[in-house]
Amino acid sequence: MSVSAVSENAILTPPLSDVSELGLFGAMALLGVLQAGADPGYRYLRRMPSGGGRLAPHRALRHQIIAALLEAGVLVHAAPRRLKLDATLNDPEWDQTNLEDADWAICWCDTTRASLPRRLKEYLDALELSAHNREVLIDAWTALGKAECLAFGEYALATHRMDPKIAMVTESALGPLLAQRSIGQTCAYMWWGAKNVASSFLRHGGQPGLAEREMLRSITNAYDRSEGQVRPGAQFQRHFTIPLGTFASAFLSASRLGDAYWHAPISDEAIDERFL
Repeated sequence: MSVSAVSENAILTPPLSDVSELGLFGAMALLGVLQAGADPGYRYLRRMPSGGGRLAPHRALRHQIIAALLEAGVLVHAAPRRLKLDATLNDPEWDQTNLEDADWAICWCDTTRASLPRRLKEYLDALELSAHNREVLIDAWTALGKAECLAFGEYALATHRMDPKIAMVTESALGPLLAQRSIGQTCAYMWWGAKNVASSFLRHGGQPGLAEREMLRSITNAYDRSEGQVRPGAQFQRHFTIPLGTFASAFLSASRLGDAYWHAPISDEAIDERFL
């Protein structure tokens, strides 16, 4: 179903009024977008192409969050842009990057709209760790971890004057890595990979596919070398100029992870410790 059809169907259904109807991921997603770009009355979500990083560290996760809220009917087309946006959506060249380049109306019951952020925070703060909620938290942590590493990998490649898109080749390897190493350690692997890509380019030039293979090989080799070491490998800290995304802030409210979000491997045990 197209984004246009989803939004039109949402208009025909009564707006949600209880945050528990969103579920855990929906509550984190909605709180994230409210904090990232909602107007003071919580009626509209402003376009976020320049400040999109406030919602989540990487565009792929930002689009996933916005698309999920569209599917749930919580976001719909903002009326002033309806005809123009519909025309864009019918264009065969429609691209998901337009999800951040549009204004969305927030479809919510007017009775509880004004207190929506407070209600969402209270819902997340009161979360109990059921088996389902643990699974959702692990999935969200993994998505955030991948987003943090991909965004940092793109930054590292750009710093070495290489194409940032090369970082996307590592996406499939990041899940297994993050189950064994922290986000901070995996970011260190991404930096090492970017350095090796730049060095390979100087030695061999821009042969098709070579940079992607070198990037993936470098991060997996860095992990293999760290196996069995008494001291853990290098761990990068979040740079002070890069604030925590609003979706991550909502996730931290629900998971109670604190610094472990960045410094611990993604695991059930790490989540369970915070709810004991």
